Amino acid sequence: MAYVFLLNTHNILRWLVILSSLWALYRVWSGLVSRSEWAKQDRMSGVIFTSLLNLQLVIGLLLLFTGPMKAAFSNMSATMKDPVMRFFAVEHPFMMILAVIVAQAGFSLSKRAGTDRAKFLRAAICYTVATILIFASIPWPFMKAARPLLPSFLG
Repeated sequence: MAYVFLLNTHNILRWLVILSSLWALYRVWSGLVSRSEWAKQDRMSGVIFTSLLNLQLVIGLLLLFTGPMKAAFSNMSATMKDPVMRFFAVEHPFMMILAVIVAQAGFSLSKRAGTDRAKFLRAAICYTVATILIFASIPWPFMKAARPLLPSFLG
């Protein structure tokens, strides 16, 4: 029961992460292009994006180490031969952890930048890379390791 709740929460939170990443990307790229001053909304878009991403990571790790996937670690040879198991046990977590690190680095580097342009540039590069990693790592319905777009109770 707890596993299903976490899985559904992880699924729903995916959409909040995606929306917050798109909002953060819009803020930093439009600020960079228009040479705007770094504003509270620019910082908050990064706070919300990285906070939701960190929460998503914690839930994902709980799913990985407490749910059915934990059995994948007992026989890594078999796991690596099964594309679906490999995706959920290795590829998905690795890419998402990398996305969290890159997004968090972008947020931290933008805070320390000396100019508004440098803040926008650092955040724009890191948030873009993080978003690409996220989109590449989501188990979309067209993939072999597919997951539904919405939890079963919503769709």
